[in-house]
Amino acid sequence: MYRIAAPYTLSAANHWSWLPQRLARIVQARAHSIQRSKKPTYRHPTTSIRSPPPPGQKDGVVLERSKSLLADVLRFRQETDSISRELPADPKNLQIWIAEFLRLGKHKLLDSHDSAQTARTLHNLHRKHKSSTTFQRSLHGLIENVRRAFALGTVPSAAQVPLHLLSYYKESDHHDQGIEFWKWLSERDDAILDPIFVGPAIELLAVYGADLQHCEDVFERTLLQQENISSQYQLQSGSIVPDRSRAVQIRGTSLSLLQGILSARLLSGKWQSSYLTLDTAFRLHPTQIVPRFLDLFVYERPIFEALPVFFMFCRGGNKVSKVTFATMLDNLKKLADHTSSPSTKVGVVRAMFQMVEAYTGSAGVLNSRHLNILTRAVVCAMPRVHATVCTESSGSDEGIVRVVFDLFKRLFAYFAQHNALPDPITFDGTIPKALSLGYPLLAKILFEDMVILDLSPSVPTAESLMTAAGLLRDAELLKVAWRYITRCSERQTPNPHSWRTMTISAKRCGLGSFAEEQLRLFDSETALSAMQAGNNDCVDSARLGKGKQAHIDANDALNFRNACTEMLELIHRMMRFQPGNFRDFQNHPFNEANLLTWPDNAEESWQRKLYDELTQDKEHENRHPTSPDGADDQKPLAVSNTGVRFDELRYLNWKAINSLLVQAEQSDERVKTPTGVAAWNGRASPKVKTTKSTSRVRCAISEKQLQTYLHAIRKEKARGLGEDDWRELILRLRKSEHDFQKF
Repeated sequence: MYRIAAPYTLSAANHWSWLPQRLARIVQARAHSIQRSKKPTYRHPTTSIRSPPPPGQKDGVVLERSKSLLADVLRFRQETDSISRELPADPKNLQIWIAEFLRLGKHKLLDSHDSAQTARTLHNLHRKHKSSTTFQRSLHGLIENVRRAFALGTVPSAAQVPLHLLSYYKESDHHDQGIEFWKWLSERDDAILDPIFVGPAIELLAVYGADLQHCEDVFERTLLQQENISSQYQLQSGSIVPDRSRAVQIRGTSLSLLQGILSARLLSGKWQSSYLTLDTAFRLHPTQIVPRFLDLFVYERPIFEALPVFFMFCRGGNKVSKVTFATMLDNLKKLADHTSSPSTKVGVVRAMFQMVEAYTGSAGVLNSRHLNILTRAVVCAMPRVHATVCTESSGSDEGIVRVVFDLFKRLFAYFAQHNALPDPITFDGTIPKALSLGYPLLAKILFEDMVILDLSPSVPTAESLMTAAGLLRDAELLKVAWRYITRCSERQTPNPHSWRTMTISAKRCGLGSFAEEQLRLFDSETALSAMQAGNNDCVDSARLGKGKQAHIDANDALNFRNACTEMLELIHRMMRFQPGNFRDFQNHPFNEANLLTWPDNAEESWQRKLYDELTQDKEHENRHPTSPDGADDQKPLAVSNTGVRFDELRYLNWKAINSLLVQAEQSDERVKTPTGVAAWNGRASPKVKTTKSTSRVRCAISEKQLQTYLHAIRKEKARGLGEDDWRELILRLRKSEHDFQKF
């Protein structure tokens, strides 16, 4: 019988004492296992009889093997951190990295954190490189390798792995493989559904077109598997938190599960249960709501319902993504474009600036896209000049131009604090629009800003500048704009529309010789015919605006100037705060835009009374006692990053949900902006590839629908409700078929 050498033990004297003790023990144990599985032998130089190795040699082999494996683990983790930070797009490096992950996982040298980090990195890689088809194809193969290894158990198990894999399958439109993976997860013999990954699974089922009842069954099954009965209760609508003034510390109240069932209910058109689900999330964790909650309402509900949800996010200091914020601004601008009412346009622009105040107050950072949308919206809201403005009658629009110029100057300065400068798109969207509304002077001023910023206009913008030069009789502006057009044409003759516009403007500026000179330079038949057409247009006095006077409605002009003054004051107030930091909304609350929101005629005393009745349960408070004065020194009152106390935050969110429930019921009846006929009629959602596929349809409501909705608001506001009627309304809307039996 051979003597077995004593296992190598850690001591302060060995070379890897500096390493983390737990990791060192794992690697050491695995090195012993690998060494025993290889069954090394030692042959004496003079005999063939097997004999044990000399004392100390086996320990040295194990030590070297342990050091090598430990170095591999550390190298893999460093590579994972590097990829997660830089997210490179080299498929070859990723293949080597995943191969190392699978090899080390096979040897049981990794832990659950490594698996979670690997899945998260792969998911982020997909999001970063969505536009690269070749990269996505290579990435999909790597993710499939990880999924197979996870199913076989050769890599450490972690709930975050199916979370990211299911999310990837949903976002990448590989729905069939995602459903297959979910079936394997849910049909195992020892299947315990973790709320962390069940939420994405429910969302995948909803997008795939599964029946809502099936999604509800998965939701209920997951709740019943929770070990903590309090978490089962808290995740249902109508539940009561132990202490409204403090954060919920109950395990198992993950918002991932609520996010999944919220997606299923929204896609099925169940707006009532959807808002009650949102109410549950904001009641549990009012400062930890993930951006996906807001995305669902932005893409699945009308913009005037998503707006109050946005303000709820910002008030609690929850993160709002830049893309979602830009989408909301763009949807509001489209809403203004679809109405001919000047007051509605101005109200929409005012709401957009109030959104900027709330967004930046919750540590949001602005970019150039946000600036482009805001500037276009401001110009769109300018009162239209009902006749072509010329130099003899331009005095009537000078006040409007001056206030818009001051507003843009202050707006550009504020965005510069966020390192967001105007780009050519900013001016390409505003200069032609300003000219079409009858403000050539504003177009010229904006072009001067372009020159200062060393930006070049596009051909359509330069053509608008030539038109403005003709209306203003500015020969220098005409020549500069034509120079930009010829430069963009790259030594080829400009298009006929440019020639026609230049000819008309040159005649108005008294530069007929300039047009003929340009014709000789290019010597083109197309240019000649275009110039002849332009000369014919010059004969039409109506086209040139002769004998016309500029006319702007006095009430519209006054309303617009007052709104610009308010927005200037708002920007001045925002510039006092450092970008990227949270603002104190408790002492300095923002003005929440009430654009298109249903009127709230309920008195504050009614709301407080009903709120306390619905959110205070004496029996529940006895199980979770708090100090009588609510000011336990060991448990201070919770405050959000924006300085709002949790008790006040929960009350404000509760009121906002009430308003949304009433508003959703009315808008569902009067304004049809469907995700699909089936969804809004309460039937199962059709199979769609992504929840964003019809987002542009939802915000594009017609002028008639908008006016009908506004008329209904005014009618309801005039009627009003008594306390009993209001109370009955709120209780009816807050009663859901998914209410959980309270304990």
